[in-house]
Amino acid sequence: MKTKIISLLFIALTALSTTSCLNDDYMFDFDNMQAVIELPYVDHSLDLTYRSGATSVSTNLYVNYSIADWRNINEEIPVTVNINESLLPGGTELLPPSSYNLKFPLTMTIKKASDVDSTDRDKLNNQSATEILTIDLTNSNLTVGKTYVLPLEITSVPSQYVISGNFRTVLFYVTIK
Repeated sequence: MKTKIISLLFIALTALSTTSCLNDDYMFDFDNMQAVIELPYVDHSLDLTYRSGATSVSTNLYVNYSIADWRNINEEIPVTVNINESLLPGGTELLPPSSYNLKFPLTMTIKKASDVDSTDRDKLNNQSATEILTIDLTNSNLTVGKTYVLPLEITSVPSQYVISGNFRTVLFYVTIK
């Protein structure tokens, strides 16, 4: 019992004596951080499933302002999203442009705080811009049994913003059944 107490005291003393110095520089400079623009999809891909007999499938395409509070946005933020064919995984084909409603490159605009409707001012999603992507499943350019992909990437934002290194791309998968 006595050796256990001595061992615990020794471990506690070692832990306390080897703590790092609290005068180290911060890893992040929070005062000079830039806002990050991203495609807020956790998995970097979205499988657009649909019910048997459906003629189309729709989903929201979001761009997001992160890090800072949306109430600090004093200007509109235009974000350009475009197709990047180099992101196509093997065994898939690019979704034909005639099968969806959006035209790329697509500029999406995150509203400045003063332009947000006063009834929506407390909603977190005010830091986003949204478009609805609709895919026509009956399009003659689509073949049953193939998997198509719409690989999107943020390609430009104003210079005072940063494009996310982790969330700059998203892949929309569609398999025609």
